[in-house]
Amino acid sequence: MPTPSPSDQRLFEGIRFGNEADFECFFRRYYPRLVNYAARFVAGHETARDLVQDSFARLWERRCELRELDLASLLFTMVRNACLNYLKHNGVVARHELEYTARMRGEERIYSYDFLSDAEQPCLYEELQREVQKAVDALLDRCREVFRMSRFEGLKNREIAARLGISETAVEKHLARAVGRLGEHLRRSCSFELSVAVLSCLLANYL
Repeated sequence: MPTPSPSDQRLFEGIRFGNEADFECFFRRYYPRLVNYAARFVAGHETARDLVQDSFARLWERRCELRELDLASLLFTMVRNACLNYLKHNGVVARHELEYTARMRGEERIYSYDFLSDAEQPCLYEELQREVQKAVDALLDRCREVFRMSRFEGLKNREIAARLGISETAVEKHLARAVGRLGEHLRRSCSFELSVAVLSCLLANYL
């Protein structure tokens, strides 16, 4: 069985004391979601990646000052502020800063959801989880098996390939097919914004 992932709280303690491995683990866990979140507001993924990387760098530099246990919320706030500063600098926000801030906070609520965690069970999460489950159940057997092992068990492509006796290329094709079918289902049953957010979370390991 795969080793359970460390909790955010455990990583927080390690980061505070300068543990680079814990910081790297936290970076890998949240970087894709933060980039997708930032890219909704700034000019493309390249700028979004720069802003997110800068936010992580500032977090590391100030690790000894950390008092906030919820590092994920702290990082989303840092990235949100970085996006607003970028937009201000480029004259995009101007008089509409409050509208931008409200919109960003609303989308932050979606992008910050952890679809592998049973701890987060708000109404929106439960609704989206039901729709995802319906779509997964409708997949062909092998495609469904590969997707579950990847997204619900957290296995890497090479681990799935070894366990099922297939190539990594075959795993990638099954995952691409699964995500495509999920996208079709979510576009029919959810708003565009929510379907994009869910797919961003599901694709996080492959960006």
